Amino acid sequence: MRALTVRYNAGVRLFYSSMAILLATGCASTPAPRTPERHAANIAAAQAAGYRVISTSDRTIFCPTAPPTGSHIGSMCLSEGEWEAATRQPPTPSPSVHVTNQSPGPGAGAGH
Repeated sequence: MRALTVRYNAGVRLFYSSMAILLATGCASTPAPRTPERHAANIAAAQAAGYRVISTSDRTIFCPTAPPTGSHIGSMCLSEGEWEAATRQPPTPSPSVHVTNQSPGPGAGAGH
């Protein structure tokens, strides 16, 4: 009997090893700890937006006081990390980015 040998493609091996490295790097990085000032600002912003703040010894959640409009399902509470992600300002584009607002369609004078 001949032994069964498995041959691996070098590209596939490189792909899987790079994915394993990226996964290990992503799991190793931890977000910066939340400062007490940021925590207090999150609570104040949530209360001003009409959320009820529920704090336990190690966790804070934000629950809306009113149900979503047009929904028969109860409102969903957010963790503090989810609250920060939802209220985070989008990054401002760099000065080198040029955005133009153009109307859809072929444009003026296209013969229509």
